[in-house]
Amino acid sequence: MASSYWTGALAPVAQGRCPVLGHLPQLAASRSRFFDSLRPQGEVVQILLGSRPAFVLNSPGAVHESLTEKSRDLGKGLLFQTARPFMGNGIALSEGAFHRRQRRILQPGFHRARIAGYAPTMAALAEQTAESWHPGSVVQLDEEMRRLATRVILHVLFASSHEMPRDLAEMGEKVPAYLHVLTKGMFLHTVLPTRVAALPTRGRRRFFAAAATLRTLAERAVQHARIHAGDGDLLSLMLGRADVTTPVMTDEQARDELLTLLIAGAETTATTLSWALHVLSTDPRAQERIGAEARAVSLARDPGAPTPYTDRFLTEVLRLYQPNWLMMRRTACPTTIRSVRLPEGSELILSAAALHRDPVSFPDPLRFDPDRWLSRTERDLPRGAYIPFGAGNRKCIGDTFAWHEMRITLAAIMTRWRLHPVPRHRVRAVEHVQIRPNALPLRVTRHDSR
Repeated sequence: MASSYWTGALAPVAQGRCPVLGHLPQLAASRSRFFDSLRPQGEVVQILLGSRPAFVLNSPGAVHESLTEKSRDLGKGLLFQTARPFMGNGIALSEGAFHRRQRRILQPGFHRARIAGYAPTMAALAEQTAESWHPGSVVQLDEEMRRLATRVILHVLFASSHEMPRDLAEMGEKVPAYLHVLTKGMFLHTVLPTRVAALPTRGRRRFFAAAATLRTLAERAVQHARIHAGDGDLLSLMLGRADVTTPVMTDEQARDELLTLLIAGAETTATTLSWALHVLSTDPRAQERIGAEARAVSLARDPGAPTPYTDRFLTEVLRLYQPNWLMMRRTACPTTIRSVRLPEGSELILSAAALHRDPVSFPDPLRFDPDRWLSRTERDLPRGAYIPFGAGNRKCIGDTFAWHEMRITLAAIMTRWRLHPVPRHRVRAVEHVQIRPNALPLRVTRHDSR
């Protein structure tokens, strides 16, 4: 725990700040390049978001210390404060005793045994998606992955419901577009000066409309679940009783958790799958290797079956194409991280994407190489160097769920299709709250085609 008396150095201010705007122009030009440029300037470096200071944690040691040893001294930061009015107080945003209570209620839904029960549903939905494509056609696979990931979450939420109302059944088509608008808007509301973010632009109106629509859909889902209470799905855990001392969630609390699962579970998984398919479209040999592993096992029946190359491939996707470039924390008291003094109320920024491209931890970091994990596993790395799902007591509750979903989805696609880039289309990274492809049109041909 921090003391009211603490010693340490002051964080250096990053180079290149502009009058009034601080480091916002560099952030606007390229988040990734900007954070990479901060690494040589110190383990903890101060940047300015307009006039607001923030402290970037650049080293694995600083990140590990903040997420584990100093986690009790840190609360959620500015990004989460911005998101709370729109996402509510779900497990990603809540703090303290309430967060621990909500996590305790939801945790059984993400145990390995429960996830094994979800695997047949994940496989069936992935196969339906893959079978809906036509040989030789161009498929917008980023959009397909968003729809698929949303459908998976909704089916797991409603696993015990016999039938959902039509408007809820159509959420899988509506939600992805709203999620994209919401996550983009949250980033802009976080980094832009308050007066600029509050301007009544078309984008701001779309942002508020998307947030309101998602809340309404989530409220309807909870109301439906109240009437058609089930046993064995995630909503039944939210609305039921975790133990004799834990009271049932209110409708508002369940709505907030549902929104959190949709945003964290659907958007992040879909983005990672999109990057994985982009890489595969450029590497026929990798397609063959993943397809061969998938044909040798049944991940629907045994989601833990060994697929060593697929696992290394996804591990490398989550390294080089880590979608979550921005995490934020706020000091709840005067704190020292890596011998740097941080006053109470300091905003901290952690970038998993920047950590995963650190040449000290990952030689030749911009080269995509799944086999780098043969000689050096995650356990061999410095603590904090590889955090695709976060770390410490706030590590993503759905990490195993997402991992199995991605393996199952790649298996369904690679046993049926070959993927080919579309000529003259360049896939670019778009950086908002997540780093995602700008668009991913790929031509699909049957696996046995020549």
